[in-house]
Amino acid sequence: MIRKHAGDEFWLIAQHDHALLAAELAQQIGGRGYAAPSPSAVKGIALHDCGWPVHDEDGPTLNRHGLPLDVFETPPQIGLRVWSEGARRAALEADAYAALLVSLHTLSLSVYATTPSPVPHEHFDTSDASVRFEVNKFQQQQIELQEELRKRLVMRVDEPRRFGLAEQSRDPRERQLIYDFRLLQAADKLSLSICCTRPPFEVLEPLPVEPGGANRPIEVRLAGTFELALSPWPFREDRVAVSVPYRRVPERTYASEEAFRQTHRAAPLERMHFALRPA
Repeated sequence: MIRKHAGDEFWLIAQHDHALLAAELAQQIGGRGYAAPSPSAVKGIALHDCGWPVHDEDGPTLNRHGLPLDVFETPPQIGLRVWSEGARRAALEADAYAALLVSLHTLSLSVYATTPSPVPHEHFDTSDASVRFEVNKFQQQQIELQEELRKRLVMRVDEPRRFGLAEQSRDPRERQLIYDFRLLQAADKLSLSICCTRPPFEVLEPLPVEPGGANRPIEVRLAGTFELALSPWPFREDRVAVSVPYRRVPERTYASEEAFRQTHRAAPLERMHFALRPA
């Protein structure tokens, strides 16, 4: 869940809705020097957080300060559960390529959460042996799932891979996978920049312009309360308008998770409208 500050309220955006927004944005990329994504890539982007409903819908939680838990505050017991569920749900889909992208995404999240990084992200304390064990088990499960999905797709499994990607490969399908995964990461960051209180990322990178092509990152800045400016501009249209559902709750400390859940369930779904334009 994303916790957006708005006056004396929190606007709470479900992670899966943020992922659907990322896919909507990705689908509009192309024709400005950036290659348009395939339907399978867009589907993978749409599914990249599909495990989060087990938290956001079934039982949203509070952080240690009694505030609705924000995605960047996710503890390991929640993160590993929703990432595993996301990879599982995606693997049940008919599209193995989309499922591979989702598994790569969840694997990368576990890497970011356990290594120092200037990028806003979850942080897991791997000095705790039990956390380290659960992370290792999760990562091994994703590596095995990716091996199975690659075989279903008749993709190579004999090249050395780093975090699931054979980045030195000359194989066209591997280059396409790398491009689609980098596009997933960029669309994820762009959607987060729309949904968060302030954009957590100033640059969407790395982002190749096409499979095997040069890196051409996109700078992002807040141009208004509900407007982002991008440079260079990656979309086919001259302006992009999007919206995402949210629930508003009072900005306060909640006495218990049950009290928060009652407030959250009672809040009607609304839509936040946002515009993107060239810088």
